[in-house]
Amino acid sequence: MEIFFKTFIYIFRFFIKPREKYICYHSFPDLSDNSFSLFVYVANKYINYTNIWLVSELNTDFHKKKIANYTNSKHFKIVKKKSLLGIYFFCKSKYIFHTHGVFNEIPLQKEQINVNLWHGMPLKRIGYLDNNNRVPKSNYVISTSLLFQKIMSKAFDIVKSKVLNTGQPRNDFLFEDKFKLSDLVTGINIDDYSKTILWMPTYRKSIKGDIRVDSDLEKASDFLSTAYLEELNIFLKSANFICFVKLHPMDFMSVDDFGNHTNIKFLDNTPFLEKGISLYSVMNRTDLLITDFSSIYIDYLLLNKPILFLIPDFETYQNSRGFVFDNPKTYMPGEIITNKVNFIPYLEKILINNEDNYFKEREYVRQVFHNTDQEFSKTVFNSVLK
Repeated sequence: MEIFFKTFIYIFRFFIKPREKYICYHSFPDLSDNSFSLFVYVANKYINYTNIWLVSELNTDFHKKKIANYTNSKHFKIVKKKSLLGIYFFCKSKYIFHTHGVFNEIPLQKEQINVNLWHGMPLKRIGYLDNNNRVPKSNYVISTSLLFQKIMSKAFDIVKSKVLNTGQPRNDFLFEDKFKLSDLVTGINIDDYSKTILWMPTYRKSIKGDIRVDSDLEKASDFLSTAYLEELNIFLKSANFICFVKLHPMDFMSVDDFGNHTNIKFLDNTPFLEKGISLYSVMNRTDLLITDFSSIYIDYLLLNKPILFLIPDFETYQNSRGFVFDNPKTYMPGEIITNKVNFIPYLEKILINNEDNYFKEREYVRQVFHNTDQEFSKTVFNSVLK
């Protein structure tokens, strides 16, 4: 099948030359992350461009619903990536934006400009830094700061001048107040709760994309055991807090692995797809981010809200996946919790007693990680298309 698509791309390229006003987008999951945010900006600001979405799974109703939540533009097409129409538009588009690569096995065409928007600035090793040779080739990669410009250059084996220090388009959604997490769950309204917590663990074992196992699964799952979740739920209920746990789209765990809790709600990508809501559009209406090694916290720094790191497996993760920094904890401006004993007491401290002791640390790391703090999509557009 791969040989079939390669052959057709080579044939199409012989007859079809890229058109200046055609832009192609691809992401994982479909219509998400940096690619989607950039698409929304272009669709809202520039009616003279034709925007083409290459999707892995064609679900037109869901896709159009999400697009309608963010733009009234009709200047777009949604086509299946692995189809003759998908190949046609891929070859016809001068500009190609993606988060994980698109037709990576095909050499870049000189008339096209291929931009790797990626899906977050890394704390854990990625690309060639992770000894991964299956790295998408692009004309440009983006970063959020001079520090990450160097890291992305090494990770994707691209000269530093081709790493555009623009910030990430998806962070434009952080500053909107259009949606909230309770929009994704029937019968829940976050306005009924005094505090809203977003818990986003990264995967330790993946079943999609880059199949791998990182770190110690038992240690990493310690905070998500049935008994402990029941204990945590009792605390959240007594404090009138609501906690949403968003699982990674590549994670081997699913929402069906966890029981029902009154004040803990597990989410995967399904409700985001069904409701047509971007993850970054709901983060503004939260009071605390809980994560581990996910790059989500790097973006969350722009909101300057408390961050809590649950990392019971730091040493094993460092020895397996590894980090882009020699001492990553230096860049983690929040309480680092390694065992369940300290978890609930810290939630009391930060959310009930309002003892935020990491304000200055967050501000320092934010300045190191972010040279741009607004208009990210506009900056990308101006850097590439202008």
